[in-house]
Amino acid sequence: MLSRAAASLFWMARYLERAESLARLLDVSLTMALIDVPEDREEQLSVPLLVSGTQDLFFEQHETLSPQNLIDFLLFDESHQASVFSMFRSARDNALHVRGNLSADVWESINTAWIEIRELRERGVSESSASRVFDWTRERSHVFRGAVYGTMLRTDAFHFLRLGTFLERADNTARILDIRHRMADKSAEEQITQAFFEWTALLHSLAAFEAYQTLYGNNIDPLNVAELLVLDPDIPRSLRACMEEIAGLLAQIEGSHGRRAKRLASSLFANLRYGDREYIAERGVHDYLVDFLDRIERIGRQIQQDYMGW
Repeated sequence: MLSRAAASLFWMARYLERAESLARLLDVSLTMALIDVPEDREEQLSVPLLVSGTQDLFFEQHETLSPQNLIDFLLFDESHQASVFSMFRSARDNALHVRGNLSADVWESINTAWIEIRELRERGVSESSASRVFDWTRERSHVFRGAVYGTMLRTDAFHFLRLGTFLERADNTARILDIRHRMADKSAEEQITQAFFEWTALLHSLAAFEAYQTLYGNNIDPLNVAELLVLDPDIPRSLRACMEEIAGLLAQIEGSHGRRAKRLASSLFANLRYGDREYIAERGVHDYLVDFLDRIERIGRQIQQDYMGW
């Protein structure tokens, strides 16, 4: 496979996964802002900006952090790459470059999403109707992944698509967990009820609330949350589950390239596979996640260097 094609497949999947994660995060943050007292609402609304690294850019364009301004900025603003609209556009552009490597179902899932999001943007969205756009974003992401898994040959094209998905998912999980965990710890020192809502928001942001209840019951414990989202192999968005997929996919890519990327991924996966909650507690969740983010970034750069000529 050409390195350029590998890069397009890799980033196409990353953009679509990032769009879904942003939609989930924005949905939960807007709901939390309604629950919070007025003086804490801005902190809730700032979470999607912190995770996406666009806080400074937002305030260059908007004077106040309001729900409607946040929706306009993160959903349909085409002036920056961090909006859902821009991500779907970038995913479709990358899909055009590798049309011959995609099944008809995968191409249709992306092209249809691009047509629909342009129509949604033309109609506009308000705070009261934003939830329908969040649901639509999640559904289009699910359709894409289902089409990839159900119709693509298990060649390197499939492997690079899945690599992009899981690398992006691991990065998003670590960022969201880090920010929400710190907010929940801060709330626990002031008000227990508010801390409960923070942990609930974190679990909903990563589609893990029902899984937590199944495994741990209704009482939310910070270390249980960290263990679930970091070490549990059965949670689709846990760091361990993502790294297991990444290490396995890299091992299946043909050729002698990528030895360093495979070594870095296997090492990080081994740390998670044989890790335990006591180590996370001893080191501290924040420090643990900062180290993980640094290592997953290095893996991403190495994948691009080894396979894509970057």
